[in-house]
Amino acid sequence: MAKNKLQVIYDFDFLLLALNANVKPYKLAWCLNKDLKLNLVKAENIEIGFNEQKSLSIQNFLDRSEFQTVRLIRNRAEDTDGAFNAYLLPELKNFDYLVLLENESSTFDENTFISEVKRIPFVQFTTKIDIQSLKSKDNLIF
Repeated sequence: MAKNKLQVIYDFDFLLLALNANVKPYKLAWCLNKDLKLNLVKAENIEIGFNEQKSLSIQNFLDRSEFQTVRLIRNRAEDTDGAFNAYLLPELKNFDYLVLLENESSTFDENTFISEVKRIPFVQFTTKIDIQSLKSKDNLIF
């Protein structure tokens, strides 16, 4: 009997920034709102279920407009027990936050956005991440 295999290929059509900032998520969201003229508001936590009835709860803030969606995501889970790897993207565990930017506007300048994020006083380091190189990139689909 022949077996059919379903292959799903996702389109990761967004900019991913990794940030180091030693502040609470709401304070970073407030700074991004103020300095980048965004409107990030607290959204429901992202729940990712794993085997053995463990789940990961990630804080996130969302700004959705007509042509752009910006999401500030905390990389580390809120509640963790020591044995469970509690990062949304384990290969980026050195970073505190992730910024996902989906943009459909032709006037958007990616480099300007990145440089504006770098100017925020609480942000210690910012880098653009190549999504295709991530092993756990499927965790970014929600």
